Parts: sequence; structure tokens; C-alpha cells
Amino acid sequence: MPATLRMETRRRFGASAQARLNRELLGSLKDSAASCETCLGIVKDLETDAEGADFTEAPSFPGSTVDRLDAHFRYHWKEAYERVGK
Repeated sequence: MPATLRMETRRRFGASAQARLNRELLGSLKDSAASCETCLGIVKDLETDAEGADFTEAPSFPGSTVDRLDAHFRYHWKEAYERVGK
């Protein structure tokens, strides 16, 4: 069964890493934000639209990275979540 919660990542030489969260993952993240402080912080760092949300790593915030988002999402949603790209 394919995962329904998906984060697509992309890295370009000389640019910050970026991630695209699908609509389902964004919805689950917003639901979790009510009880998880880390999820609430992640939601605040996203640029949302009708199809999901975008996250861009910022060098000025070293604790907020695509890899940390990935680890946190795996903690919450295990098999329902997948990361594509790396």
C-alpha cells in the first residue's frame, strides 16, 4: 500500500534544500499541531497553497532542516508517510 502522506525534497547546488508537502500531509500536520509543539512550529514555517505547502531551509535557523522534518514525520506517521527525492 503506497504512503498517502508524502514529502518531496529537492536540493540544488548552491541553494537551500526545499521540500514540498502534499495536501494530505499538510492536513495531518495541522491536526497534530493542536497537541504537538514541534508540529505547530513546522506549520508556522510553511508557505501553503491549495495543493499543499513548501518548506525551505534557512541558514539562519540551523535546527529547522528537511532532514529533521523527515524524522519528525516518520515519528508521527510511520508507514503512512514517505519522503521522495533526497
